Amino acid sequence: MELFDRLSNLQTISQSEELNIRLEILLTDFLVCARAGSSSADIDSVGARLAINSNYHDADDIDWSVMTHPGSIIWAALIDSLIRLPENSKNFRVSAYAGYRTSATSAHFFGTSHRKNWHVTTTAGTLAATSAACAYRNLSASMHIGALENAAANMGGIAVADRRTGAAVFNRSAATTLGLLAATSDQPSAQNIWEGERGLKNLFSIAGEDSQTYDGISTAGLRLFPYSGFIQSQNLAITQLAKKLSGDLVSIELGLHSVTVELLNGSVGGSYWDFKHGAASAWQIKDVTQCVEAKTEVLEKISAKAIDIPISGAEVTVTTSNGSDSVRIDVAPGNDFGSSQEKHWREAKWQRLVGGDYLEAENFAHLLLNNQADKNAIKSLQEFLLS
Repeated sequence: MELFDRLSNLQTISQSEELNIRLEILLTDFLVCARAGSSSADIDSVGARLAINSNYHDADDIDWSVMTHPGSIIWAALIDSLIRLPENSKNFRVSAYAGYRTSATSAHFFGTSHRKNWHVTTTAGTLAATSAACAYRNLSASMHIGALENAAANMGGIAVADRRTGAAVFNRSAATTLGLLAATSDQPSAQNIWEGERGLKNLFSIAGEDSQTYDGISTAGLRLFPYSGFIQSQNLAITQLAKKLSGDLVSIELGLHSVTVELLNGSVGGSYWDFKHGAASAWQIKDVTQCVEAKTEVLEKISAKAIDIPISGAEVTVTTSNGSDSVRIDVAPGNDFGSSQEKHWREAKWQRLVGGDYLEAENFAHLLLNNQADKNAIKSLQEFLLS
């Protein structure tokens, strides 16, 4: 398959200083999330455990262009590989490039029809973990292709695995584990897996229309605020209006994507998965980096409707006794890594999750991505994440 030929060719990876800087921030965010979610779960696999821990607070990175959470799988597979084979640490950065490229390129290739039926974080993520692990191990292109074929023939993760119940957390762990297994098993790969009634394109509703290659790093962003990713824009807009408008609250009118209205209706998963609770919290505290318990008198003044807007966006109109104003945000914050405002927000997130330990995470990320991590640093990283 031409897709796997492209993804296995590491010579076509184009690194840049801008993307390297982004990778450091993405890795720091993963390390913070994984440490914050650290548990005593009885899981032998480092990769599987890190994938679960990094999503524990539902704060891992997101690529809104294809609706995936690539980092919780890619970095988990890479750190597992790093701990097993510290002598290959010089391959860490190019392996991260390979993982993000495979995640984004595969997700675009699979298309929207696939995403309706399958959890694309898991399917594209399985291939991403495979590519990252293969690159780290210096496997030949033919071995890399064989590993991708084995992973593709066994990937899964149906879309009914409801993220509101936490079911999608296991999917990340499964994707990481399968990717690592595919990269290390050296077993014969399945043949002719794409076409026909029993082929991947048919079984996985794969469109196969987008043949571009995407780096995946430039489109990966952070979920900055302590709310569901679907209402990051909503709560930022409300916070801006709360600081601007005076007087008693009369109403908050929300315009959201239909998926957000349906998914975050509060019927499953508690108040975290209720856009009204998120909106009320944002109005009450007027600080998007924090959340509080919603008050009934505020909840009663919130209404919502589905509008034509990107899934990460929101249109908000607030009316008070002194006037009314509106804000529309089409793209959720979290992707502009050079912004001083977003730097403040992400440091507030990291501080909230692990306190001052985020400075250690930044240091580990810098060492790993600049080929400066010796065996002692790798051992310290393992203790930082898993002790």
